[in-house]
Amino acid sequence: MCDYEKKYSNYNELLKERLSEYRYIHSVNVARRAFELAKIYDENCEKAYLAGLLHDITKEDDYETQEKYIALYGMTLTSLEKSSKSVYHQISGAGYIKGVLGIDDEQVLSAVRYHTTGHSDMTTLEMIVFLADLTSEERSYNDVDTVRSLSEKSLLDAMQYSLSFVISDLAKKYRPIYPDTLYCYNWVIEKNKKESENL
Repeated sequence: MCDYEKKYSNYNELLKERLSEYRYIHSVNVARRAFELAKIYDENCEKAYLAGLLHDITKEDDYETQEKYIALYGMTLTSLEKSSKSVYHQISGAGYIKGVLGIDDEQVLSAVRYHTTGHSDMTTLEMIVFLADLTSEERSYNDVDTVRSLSEKSLLDAMQYSLSFVISDLAKKYRPIYPDTLYCYNWVIEKNKKESENL
């Protein structure tokens, strides 16, 4: 598919050791999808592939282990972060990648750090990894084809659509909504509005 599969075969083997078969396949698919989107949007394909490949590297670690990797990243969790365990792995993943693997590229680290929640003022690379995670080959939720199609035409439109769905779904289930996700949604809405006005 691309030269990076061979270049990063060591990380591929590491993922096989650390993750379940499903999570490993998902990680490889996200890397490939991120690579495809990076080509469309003239972004750094290698960084997109690498961040996509490693984005869930700590997903299946227990929370105590993840907290050690979070400390490696130099972060202290807020009370909401501690109560929202679904966001742990994006932070601990960045810590593992930096502290254990020795990858210090801030663009790659940030793409992993925010691949679940998003945040305001996202970079193109961050949006690519966020959307690659939602639209990888094995994904089969109801609106996945819509998000896939949108992501190939406009990152902002795809972000807006997917964030609307995520926030609505969390609210229906009475689950907490992480502040960065709300900031991301508001940022996307405002940015999309400004771009539409400039057409």
